[in-house]
Amino acid sequence: MPVLYIGTILLVEVADLMLNDYIFTYDNILSEHDHSRLLELCNNTQFPTGDQDDRNNEAYYKLTGERGEILLEQDDEIYYLIHKGMLKTMPKIYTDYSEINPPDSPLYDKYSGYWLCKYDVGGHLSIHTDCDADAASITASFNINDDYEGGEVCFWGNTDMPKHANSIHVYPSNMLYPHEVKPVTKGVRYSVIVWFGYQKGNNWE
Repeated sequence: MPVLYIGTILLVEVADLMLNDYIFTYDNILSEHDHSRLLELCNNTQFPTGDQDDRNNEAYYKLTGERGEILLEQDDEIYYLIHKGMLKTMPKIYTDYSEINPPDSPLYDKYSGYWLCKYDVGGHLSIHTDCDADAASITASFNINDDYEGGEVCFWGNTDMPKHANSIHVYPSNMLYPHEVKPVTKGVRYSVIVWFGYQKGNNWE
């Protein structure tokens, strides 16, 4: 793909840009032991309930849906397990986005925190982009389990991501990547969402 840098500005020939090429999936994030422990912890966590649109009046988009979500504390065991998985995955993310990142740029050293989400039956999230996320360069979605029905992450209204437990989907946090979480029809879906960048957010290490 032709790429041209002018100072710190990246120019790409849009005709050669395939949006699917910038969605990456990483499997087997945690060991079997750690993943089993993560599932156990999620199943024993109390989540708040309520409509998503009750908590995002300042969002750029009108986000609606229903899910429980918790911002994990750094001394939480779930936080430790998620962070362990992200430390393993981040070098792969650096490599996969290297051709579109400006050379010698600060990489994704800021983040939004880890948001643990629970989707019960009927849980969903309306189509939106992550353009006003807390640290909006890339989004990582950690798929904790896959023993549920429905609940697919869908891009552009026609592209469902595979539902593999213990995997992470990563994609750019911009207007080109509208997505939704389809309603869960059976079981419970657990995931963790985090946004990475290099200007906004808390220090990630």
